[in-house]
Amino acid sequence: MRRSLVGFAVLLLVAGCGRPAPTDEERTAPSATVSATLPPGPTTPPSTTTTPESPRRPTLGVDVSHHKGVVDWPRVHADGISFAYLKASEGTGFTDPRFAENLGGALGAGVRVGGYHYFTLCAQGAPQAEHFLSVIGERTTMPPAVDVELIGNCDPGPPREELLVELRSFIGTVEARTGKRMVVYLHPDLEERYAIADDLERRQWVRSLGARPSRDWWIWQKSDSARIDGIASPADLNQMR
Repeated sequence: MRRSLVGFAVLLLVAGCGRPAPTDEERTAPSATVSATLPPGPTTPPSTTTTPESPRRPTLGVDVSHHKGVVDWPRVHADGISFAYLKASEGTGFTDPRFAENLGGALGAGVRVGGYHYFTLCAQGAPQAEHFLSVIGERTTMPPAVDVELIGNCDPGPPREELLVELRSFIGTVEARTGKRMVVYLHPDLEERYAIADDLERRQWVRSLGARPSRDWWIWQKSDSARIDGIASPADLNQMR
């Protein structure tokens, strides 16, 4: 009976109801890990979000004559003004007494400068051009301009065709000597009377206070009462394309 039991036990051990007990080495061996090659995870695409561009700052300028007194051009430039038109002359003999001072001050402050001539309606254009050229010299950096208004001029003014002849003579003389195409400022009252802007075929400097001009412009005179640091009294503020 004892031998049978022992034999039975031996049979159970051999057949095994399970695996033999692990050895000490097996107990301490790290468990096996199945390594699987996984497809790469989704990558984050480059950001398509762009920072909106800041609105382009307008190019602003002033126009001044001796009536503005002493101008502090470094302060004017620091206040956002990048160009200036300075009154140089009028008619055939008047020279603005502050033109040279303003020219040197503005250029020294880094402001681009152009000269303008106040056109006398009842005088010939060529002599006015000669006077203007003698005043502006060669230091200005912007195209020359002519200012044509009814204010302070002969009344009644010349016939339309006569005015066009003299203006074209003035413009042609200045352009031939400077090599620069002129800019034409026609006060609204004068343009309403004469309607000559299109006939002159030049870039226009248009006065339109508080609202964008209704006709094409290169310079827009948008205010005549702007407060600009460095100029004691309200001034003309212009915007250039």
